[in-house]
Amino acid sequence: MSDTKPEASAPRVNHIRWIGRIWSEKPALIAGLFFLTLLSSAVAVAYPYLGKLLLDLMQQLMEKPGSTDPMRDVDRLLLVFVAVGLGGLVASLFPGIRGVTNSIFEHAIRSKYWKKVLGKDHAFFSRFPSGDIVTRLTDDLYDFPKLSWFLCSGIFRAVESISKVAFCLAAMFLLDWRLTLFSLIPLPLMIGLFYVTQDRIYDTFQKNQQAISAINTRLEMSFSGVRIIKAYACEDKYKRFFSEVLHTRWTTEMAVARLEVVLHLIYQYIDYVAQVGIVFAGGLMAVKGKISIGTFYAFYTYLSMLIYPILDIPQLFVSGKRAFVNIDRLEELAAFPEPSAPAKPVPLGAIETISLDGVSFAYGDRPGNALSDLSLTIQRGERIGVIGPVGSGKSTLMKTLLGVLPPGSGTISVNGVDLRSVDLRSYRDKIGYVPQEALLFTGTLRENIDFGSDSPSDALFETAMEAAQLKDELRSFADGEKTAVGQRGVSLSGGQKQRMAIARAIAREPQFLLFDDITASLDAANEERLMRRLDELQVGLGFVIVSHRLSTLQYVDKVLYLEGGKARGFGTHDELLGQPWYRAFIEEHMGRYAQNGPGTQEAGTEPVPATVC
Repeated sequence: MSDTKPEASAPRVNHIRWIGRIWSEKPALIAGLFFLTLLSSAVAVAYPYLGKLLLDLMQQLMEKPGSTDPMRDVDRLLLVFVAVGLGGLVASLFPGIRGVTNSIFEHAIRSKYWKKVLGKDHAFFSRFPSGDIVTRLTDDLYDFPKLSWFLCSGIFRAVESISKVAFCLAAMFLLDWRLTLFSLIPLPLMIGLFYVTQDRIYDTFQKNQQAISAINTRLEMSFSGVRIIKAYACEDKYKRFFSEVLHTRWTTEMAVARLEVVLHLIYQYIDYVAQVGIVFAGGLMAVKGKISIGTFYAFYTYLSMLIYPILDIPQLFVSGKRAFVNIDRLEELAAFPEPSAPAKPVPLGAIETISLDGVSFAYGDRPGNALSDLSLTIQRGERIGVIGPVGSGKSTLMKTLLGVLPPGSGTISVNGVDLRSVDLRSYRDKIGYVPQEALLFTGTLRENIDFGSDSPSDALFETAMEAAQLKDELRSFADGEKTAVGQRGVSLSGGQKQRMAIARAIAREPQFLLFDDITASLDAANEERLMRRLDELQVGLGFVIVSHRLSTLQYVDKVLYLEGGKARGFGTHDELLGQPWYRAFIEEHMGRYAQNGPGTQEAGTEPVPATVC
């Protein structure tokens, strides 16, 4: 069982330019970080030099007592120490601000790319499993050494290290240029090592992130399908499937760990070898009197300060490669084609007509068309029933009417305007949709009902609950409207979830309702009360309802019969009964009945109102 689809070619991303665009959104923050970085480095480098001055002053006083006014020099040096100390106090804010900035970037990037994800269509969600999307918007961004950390802490730690190295080298050149040249030996070796291993670093981190995506996809499938797993007693089988992706992640995590350990050891020992050589050379020069004790102390302190900055500089390249993987994975989401939007979308008033003219639609991963050359017009207030065999395109039609699935050919028009030119938000604001499988969100019952309403109110909530036949059941819930429904409505029955979805659609105060086989979870009495209440709610309220129940047809004005994605018939129920194929379908799939009415209904089938047959 594979969790992910084959990787598409990733878009070419200029990573430096991408970082520049993110930084440009927070210019004041970035400028402040640069200032604190340079201040922190300058303060750190100043202390050894002040120590050198103090030791040289003490050496001078011991060698030539009385040659200068010692207190005057000590006072001046003390003032410099105080000034540097105040600078260090300001610079001490740097790590905290850096940590806060990591979180700011994380929030900004996640919001930016989540907005892009929301703008995608069905093809995007067919291409990227939900677990993979969650990984890219969470694990790829959060904490060390991922993208948000790199954008601030990663880069500014390297900037601090580079500036500290530069300041140290400048001070060391002033002290002794010969010893300073020894300090530069590790840099070309480290840069050369990174250049040789950069492709290996990128590939290793990319495979690890893909393995994390596969794990999260598998977890999401496990939690959402736990009832099926238990019902089929497939825990052991599913455990094996999960073990496969878990083993893949363990392998990639170990590869990342080995690579990081090896690189860190190499970088560390290159620097240590250079440091030992410099200490011996500097110590020998101090013994021979070529440099002062203060100079040797300062030089030795600078060498100690250079160890971690010099290790940090190559780490910038390593963590940068990892962050570039994260950037590429985010940009792969963003680069997936979005549905085309009109340059100047037409705002929509009241919906008078919805027309389909030669509409066809095909799912990319399935053979044939789900809808083929479908044409019909729905007037305001008109009620249409949609029936047909399983797989005939009924649910696809509902999603096409909603504007979720754009037609591959043909046009959908609203009030005579092509839907592709209409402001989709203004169109969908006037439609209530109840899917075949009711989906509720984690939260309270009231939050789910109010979800689709622009201006929720107690009166609207009461109306929606009453229309959906939930008002009496609401009293039975211990916490009433504040009852938590659980993930995907797990604490409710199938019928309760379906009626919750109906109430949510009604609370939008729509002009059209799209019901995708809602009667599967409603008994005949509740269905009748719902339809009667819909008549009272709003003048001109129309609906399109998919149903496999014959009694539903008494509430509709016309019936659309679909077969193989094509409209085989469209008219009133009585008109279509004159067609042998329609009558045969009714008898076979929606309950047998006698020609003269429901009196000879077969035992065990649903009673059929006389007005229907």
